[in-house]
Amino acid sequence: MGVDERDGHEDESQVSAAATEPEDTVETPASAPAAQDAAPAKISRARLIWVDVLIGVTTVLLVVAVFATWANRLLFSPDNWSKTSTQLLQNENVRSTTANYVVDQLYANVNVAGLLKQALPTQFQGLAGPAAGALRNAAVQGTELALSRPRVQQLWAEANRAADQTFVDVVNGKKGTIGVNQGAVTLNLASIANNIASRLGLPSNIASHLPANVANLVIFKSDQLKYVQNGGKAIKSLAFWLLIIVPLLYILALYLAKGHRRRTLMTIGFAGIFAGVLVIAARSILQGQVTNALTSDASLQVTIRDVYGIATAILKDVASGVIFIGILLVAAAWFAGPARPAYASRRAIAPFLREQVVATYGIVAGLLILLFIWDPIPATGKPIGILVFIVLAFLGAYLLTQQTAVEFPEARSGATTHAIRERVASMRERRQQHGGSPQPPAAPTATEQLNQLADLRDRGAITPEEYQAQKEKLLGG
Repeated sequence: MGVDERDGHEDESQVSAAATEPEDTVETPASAPAAQDAAPAKISRARLIWVDVLIGVTTVLLVVAVFATWANRLLFSPDNWSKTSTQLLQNENVRSTTANYVVDQLYANVNVAGLLKQALPTQFQGLAGPAAGALRNAAVQGTELALSRPRVQQLWAEANRAADQTFVDVVNGKKGTIGVNQGAVTLNLASIANNIASRLGLPSNIASHLPANVANLVIFKSDQLKYVQNGGKAIKSLAFWLLIIVPLLYILALYLAKGHRRRTLMTIGFAGIFAGVLVIAARSILQGQVTNALTSDASLQVTIRDVYGIATAILKDVASGVIFIGILLVAAAWFAGPARPAYASRRAIAPFLREQVVATYGIVAGLLILLFIWDPIPATGKPIGILVFIVLAFLGAYLLTQQTAVEFPEARSGATTHAIRERVASMRERRQQHGGSPQPPAAPTATEQLNQLADLRDRGAITPEEYQAQKEKLLGG
């Protein structure tokens, strides 16, 4: 990812967002102060290679951390699981498929015709069978409508929250929950089935007629308990430790890259962007692969794609957060570098940073507030994420103040504005000289005209008499 930067140019002092010592032997603009003439720190090619290898390995771990964080947030947060499940039910394709499943289970396990026969008067009981068949399509539509109602969706959310809480308890080894459920996790659909049945005009306690494995959908059984617990603990451990290890390894890479830290910071930023884009691309590719692997039914494939998209929405959010942070790191490294726009910007704000310390940090706080109001990624809306951004922002402001103080110790307020105005005026004057209306040529002097006449005489264009006559006319008048 990196190359040897030792090319013998002038020093670029304090261009790292992570350290304040001079680094990166790259050329600075010609107006850089003489204070920057100190010999730059060097980094050997071998050490630079090891730094790049460390960044590469850490980036691989970052990709794993993104997936582990997604799984941890989805599976081990009953609130997130409940919210995601409700979003599934709010999807039209998922709701339609669910309605068909519920009605199919109802007709497969309950004698609907018999229930209708009991409710009809004697003279109409013979119509119970045809009525049950005719009711099937209406039942699907009615069930789909019922699933769109807030009350049913609330029951669905509560059932899913309870199921996920049981799952979390099982993974954490809580004996009471395991003892009650025999180590199994089930999704209780009885209340939902009763609510839908009452809307269709069926007995409100119809769930009691459903088999136990339908009214209480088994997510996993007791003989799978050991694998679920081991897998769950592995996910939680990965999510916890990688969120600590990955930043520490990137910081170690910056520490080892003395003399090359700004470029290393930029490399880390690009590595984060790459990791986030890779995860989003993998999510998109796997959507088609998973859908085709589960079914060849085109009508069900649409539903599965929607389920996949909703279930992996948190994964996309986490990856987007990584990309966002990577962009910030790249921008910070560029702004601290020798590019002319960045150099001119640092020179312009140097007096303000030095003279208006309170106002500087006030502006940083204001920008942070706008960032948290915008809330572009999940981390900017969570306490730990807010704390991290606050620390990084104020640390970055401090390092920038220190860097500009060393780079531009003589810079004064208004000097940059005055220089810009002079430059604009100079450019406008040059434009007028080169691009304005052509000026009429000045009239030749008498000496120039005499020289022209003599040249014409010598070339034979005019006679000596004509030359003499024109000369007397010129001198006389």
